[in-house]
Amino acid sequence: MTIVIMAIAGFAAGFVLDEIIARLAREPYERGDVEDDDAGAPLEFSSETGALAMPRALTSGSAYRRIVVVALTTVLFALAGRAYEGDALHLAIVAMYIAVLLACAGTDLLAYRVPNVITYPAVVFALALGMTIDGANRADVAAGGALAGGTFLAMSIATRGGMGMGDVKLAFFVGFALGMSFGVAALLITAVAGGVVALLLLATRIRDRRDPIPYAPFIAGGALYVILVYGTAFTEV
Repeated sequence: MTIVIMAIAGFAAGFVLDEIIARLAREPYERGDVEDDDAGAPLEFSSETGALAMPRALTSGSAYRRIVVVALTTVLFALAGRAYEGDALHLAIVAMYIAVLLACAGTDLLAYRVPNVITYPAVVFALALGMTIDGANRADVAAGGALAGGTFLAMSIATRGGMGMGDVKLAFFVGFALGMSFGVAALLITAVAGGVVALLLLATRIRDRRDPIPYAPFIAGGALYVILVYGTAFTEV
């Protein structure tokens, strides 16, 4: 029964999440921060008449984007319902984590940005939760955040901004949410998936070395897998 309830909740939440993703991804275009030469986004289908350099995937009428977001939210909420059935508090927290990860992955795919308005509160919440909730080990939570965030911060410095600070903040969130115990697995999945896809994109010349590659979807993918299969910093599946 929990799975069905969560699937329904995910279906409804998907429409809200879709609007949030589209609105956050549109901001650089609406402010004029994106030049015509830089407007091509990974999910661009074509530009709507009158919307200068704005991919159709960012417009309010994009059925493609909405279908994907709603379907993913529905499925992931249902899987969370199966994994965390019997504990309403943990399930609610996990549902919020899923929404954060989907929002960051979506905006990065559409506009190469991981919004601070999501990552800052998420980092603070995950850290505060890890320090106070029953079942979490404070040292493990702190170590997880330091490992994940520190790793991506080092990559950002080493690549001179090639790895964005938005990815760094998302990594801190994932580390605090999963702790060291599960954070390592999420990092490994992220590294393998991101590396393989990047190599394929470069080998097929879909992207070249100078083109940005959104990394938040890989961070989110690794975290989502661990959350649904293994658990979080405060509970095991």
